[in-house]
Amino acid sequence: MIDKAPGAVGVTFAKGVLDDVAELTATTAGNGQAGKDEAEALKRRIAELLVECKSNPFIGELMGPGLHPELVNCRRVRFDIPTHKAKPRFRLIYRNEPTDGAPAECHWLTVAPRAGLQAHRRARQRS
Repeated sequence: MIDKAPGAVGVTFAKGVLDDVAELTATTAGNGQAGKDEAEALKRRIAELLVECKSNPFIGELMGPGLHPELVNCRRVRFDIPTHKAKPRFRLIYRNEPTDGAPAECHWLTVAPRAGLQAHRRARQRS
């Protein structure tokens, strides 16, 4: 058993989330040295999100009812690397469990591109 810091919440991953991260960073890294640097920055940003979720499982905005009603209790974090100045290109979608009261676990459903609602579709399949 792994001890966690007082007040920290456990973070778990749905099947396929680690593959999402690997795919995301490999796709980004395909553009020479600049792409490799961006992939490393993206890995660091995802690691930061992991730490943030452990200390505050409410970092993401509640999705609520919308195009994907099955994700109503999920939260999303819009993110990108610090050097990207336009709209964030990526989404972390997760669910706190239990959904009411103080969560014991932050369950990541996907880390994927925003474009074409890819993140939302993957999260819906894994929820």
